[in-house]
Amino acid sequence: MHFRAVLLCVFLMFASFASRAAEPGSDLFAAIKQNDMPRLRALVAGDPTVLATRNAQGLSPLMFAAYYERPEMVAFLHGKDTDLDFYEACVSGDKTAVKRFLALGQDIEQRHSDGFTALGLSVFFKQPEIARLLIDAGANVDAQATNTLRVAPIHAAVARSDLATLQLLLLKGADPNLAQQRLMRPLHEAAAAGNLPIVAMLLMFGADPTTRNEEGKTAADFAREKGNSEIADRLDALSRSSR
Repeated sequence: MHFRAVLLCVFLMFASFASRAAEPGSDLFAAIKQNDMPRLRALVAGDPTVLATRNAQGLSPLMFAAYYERPEMVAFLHGKDTDLDFYEACVSGDKTAVKRFLALGQDIEQRHSDGFTALGLSVFFKQPEIARLLIDAGANVDAQATNTLRVAPIHAAVARSDLATLQLLLLKGADPNLAQQRLMRPLHEAAAAGNLPIVAMLLMFGADPTTRNEEGKTAADFAREKGNSEIADRLDALSRSSR
């Protein structure tokens, strides 16, 4: 398996944990986990109230499908659920519903049951229009998840290689050196992924190439470990010049 962004891995690790925590015998969550679309359709057709089911971690079927990266299932569940909550609207890209929630006074900084912010979820689940809408509505661009991952929107943007949203976050004042779990910085992840445009964007907005994670590794160390020697050399040169 090729290297993927650290944040993507931990999000999927959370989804894996959530699946194990789902109530035993839950056919709905099992169908989603197994990517069994016919089974999912049959279960919803047989009993629409199943859409109100939540697993032990508080995830709805739609949110669970999003974590498992099942876009077809997310779209299907979105079309069937007439009572979407704020986070489901954000994850599924329902701009009209998000606007309605905001107009009704939705607390934009309230965390989902899994600890993540609406902005962080919208960025990670590839909904840039929703992310922009939330940012324009005043969402805190540095708000971190209240779970152990400590993920902020900037980490999600880097994990998804979303240069446009990353630039928007930075222009709105996001901290390019904000640390998540294990003192991982956005630059560490971008360097490890070998994503030069993301690395350049972070550096342009003040990312510090000398920062280290809990293991003492710099962004250059991560780049070199993953075979991104050119990025590693550039970061080493920047680190030396900043001393």
